[in-house]
Formats: sequence, C-alpha cells, structure tokens
Amino acid sequence: MDRAESLPPGGTRADARRSRARLLAAARAAFAEGGVEVSFNEIARSAGVGPATLYRHFPRREDLIAAVVGDSLAEVTTLAGVLGVEDDPATALQRWVAELVSHIHRVRGLSDEIVRALEAPDSALAPYCAAALTAADSLLTRAKRAGRARPDVTTDDIIELATAIAWADNQSAPTRDTSERLLDLLFHGIVRPAEGDHPSPRV
Repeated sequence: MDRAESLPPGGTRADARRSRARLLAAARAAFAEGGVEVSFNEIARSAGVGPATLYRHFPRREDLIAAVVGDSLAEVTTLAGVLGVEDDPATALQRWVAELVSHIHRVRGLSDEIVRALEAPDSALAPYCAAALTAADSLLTRAKRAGRARPDVTTDDIIELATAIAWADNQSAPTRDTSERLLDLLFHGIVRPAEGDHPSPRV
C-alpha cells in the first residue's frame, strides 16, 4: 500500500483519501499565504486533522510540497511540447520561462526548494525539476539552432534564472510587477533578434 494511502487506525481508504485532500487544500492555502515553512501543526489544524495524520500521509515536508506543486509543475512541462511548434522558437522559449516563473511564484518559498532539489536527486521534487530541465532543453536547443538564442546559455541557466526571478517577485511589494521587468531584462540578454530585425540602441 502506498504511504500516501495509509489508513488511519480503524479508518478506510475513503477516509484516507478525504484526509489527504483536506491536507493538500490546507497546505496549498497556507503555502500561498505564509510560504512553505508554515508549521505542520497549523496545516493539520486548518485541515481538521491531527498532526499524526499529516505525517502519516507526508513524512517529510518536501513530500507535502511536491504533492502540492507537482501538478502545477507538470503543467509547465507539458506546455513545452505545445510551444515547441511555435513559429518563432525565441517566443516559445520566452513564453515557457514566463509561465514557469508564474507557477513558482504562486507558492512562497518554492524557488528555494527547487534550487535545493536540483542538487538532491532523492528529493521528492527532483523528478519534477528533471522534467522541467528536459522541457527547457528542448526549447532552448530549438532556439539555438534557429540562431535565436546565445550559444553559451545553458538549461541550468534558464531554470536558475527563472527561480531567481520568482524569488525576487515574492520579496517585492505587491504593487510592483517585478517578474515582468526582470523577464524582459533576462531575454534581452538571451534572445537574439530575428534576421532583418535590429536591436534597440543601448542608452
């Protein structure tokens, strides 16, 4: 039996599924408001279950984080395949990175967790990070082959810059659209103009 489906004493699989769903909903709300470091006791209390039930479903904090954000990160990975048929590979790459930043930004503190997961293959987030790297590589390679991206840019650069922008956006005032400005600056450094286009003069 999968540990996420473990049954509480005297409970049923339906009970376990309902508890898990309540925990994920509570964690999603708590992470969005207070970040991924919010206490497990607070999440359990919001879900209407005891801390032991939370730990039974999610023994490690990273297990809970991965369960909350996994679907979101998987959506971004899937998007790469859709954007891979865009006429302009540079536009496809820009749109994908902007979407990745948006998804990371939704969960306060997720950028730090992704950076850690990139260095820890056994992390619960590692499979999602690996999939994101593969997606980024397909779009970046296509842009390079078309002469629309700097040849020295790497997929690690893309993911690390995306997480850095999401982190900066989480730290800035709500009234500032930090990510949009930083993404614009980022792609002025990565993307090359299409043939026949002329870059704006620097001032």
